[in-house]
Amino acid sequence: MRKVSIDARDKTPSVILDKENSRMEIRGYSFPDEAHDFYAEIVVWFKEYAKNPNPETKVVFDFNYVNSTSAKFINDILKKLDGIVANGKNACVEWLFEPDDEDIQQLGNTLKEFHKVPFTVSVKNAAKDPGKKKMF
Repeated sequence: MRKVSIDARDKTPSVILDKENSRMEIRGYSFPDEAHDFYAEIVVWFKEYAKNPNPETKVVFDFNYVNSTSAKFINDILKKLDGIVANGKNACVEWLFEPDDEDIQQLGNTLKEFHKVPFTVSVKNAAKDPGKKKMF
């Protein structure tokens, strides 16, 4: 299966879909002008992947912003992961959000309710610098 690697742009996330190395990540901002054009290849990749998934599948979603059109395609990806689980394979989703980003957290929790794939919604680990102190 071919690897998909898309660099992040102003309105689109970075994407790494690498079956061989069990690395599946979508990170960044997602509000493309043509969401269908951007996500079509990704959804097709997951459709093909679901036919012969790895023994363990973990997909990481790490968004800074997601518009409603992108959320529809993310939902389509999650449906493919539900199919993997329904076929008795192991799959999970890790949904990350910034500590103060209630919108991304809420979207993750909402999607989690509608899907069968095991789904964790968790705060990103902030890099800790002992030399810096919070001012407020």
